[in-house]
Amino acid sequence: MTFEEFFDFLMSEECFNKCAVSFINNKGEQQYVEHDNLFAYQGRVVDLWFSGDDTIKVENYERIQPYDGTIHIFYAPVDAPSFPIHTDPIDIYIECLDGCKIMEIDDKYVEIEKGTKVFIPAETPHIALNSEKALTFSYGVNDTETLSYLRKDY
Repeated sequence: MTFEEFFDFLMSEECFNKCAVSFINNKGEQQYVEHDNLFAYQGRVVDLWFSGDDTIKVENYERIQPYDGTIHIFYAPVDAPSFPIHTDPIDIYIECLDGCKIMEIDDKYVEIEKGTKVFIPAETPHIALNSEKALTFSYGVNDTETLSYLRKDY
């Protein structure tokens, strides 16, 4: 998926109906895009995309691309905010789809280029450093708690 393909997906009715879209603001806080209808949703997404100020996050992509875990998509313009350093309760893989992502993982810097992945074990401190524009998938490995929640609702 390229930046352009991601934008097209983000603007689609399929994304609107099947995914949860949010953004990470300059305080590192996640805020969901509230939407009553497709037109209002698309207007908010266009504002976020062209402002270039925030990281855009799409959750529940596993509803579209089947996977035995969770898939979140992150689009980060240059110098976009990120979550503060944190850990996840599950193993994750980060795959760079377009651009280049620098991650700090357990006090080590790792560069993830287009077409490559990095594994982050559960409970390992990490943070995305958005010094370059990047589009990444975050794969939650065997995230049965989230999947159970999603499947009962979908």
